[in-house]
Amino acid sequence: MFKKSSTSFLILAVVFMFVLGLGLKAKAQEGYQQDYQQEGQYQEHQQEMMQQQAPQVEVSDAELDKVAQAYQAVTEVREQFQDELSDVSDPEKAQQLQEQAGEEMVEAVEAQGLDVQTYNQVMEAAQVDEELRNKLLDRLEGNF
Repeated sequence: MFKKSSTSFLILAVVFMFVLGLGLKAKAQEGYQQDYQQEGQYQEHQQEMMQQQAPQVEVSDAELDKVAQAYQAVTEVREQFQDELSDVSDPEKAQQLQEQAGEEMVEAVEAQGLDVQTYNQVMEAAQVDEELRNKLLDRLEGNF
């Protein structure tokens, strides 16, 4: 039982990193772009980013739709539990809430017909693949 909870927690920790990273990167990119352009270094930075090894992930439009829907569901769970955690001072209660959030996030991903590994792979690829990231962001902005 503990091993499953630990595994779920670790998986969701990775999901959190990608979920938060995607949103932060998208929002921060505009500000950084202006700074780099002013310094004349934006194109150089873009070339460096393109040289990073992107995971080779083939994603169909239907699967990307599922990832976007799962991302929205995971975000809702994360926001719900962040609110609950902000009122908790007991470390054991906080741990229980984190584990519960992790389990609900896994369920949210699986409810879209995805496994957590596929979801994580697509989210990781979206971090370094601009075209994939833009497709995902377009779906998220459309709010289904």
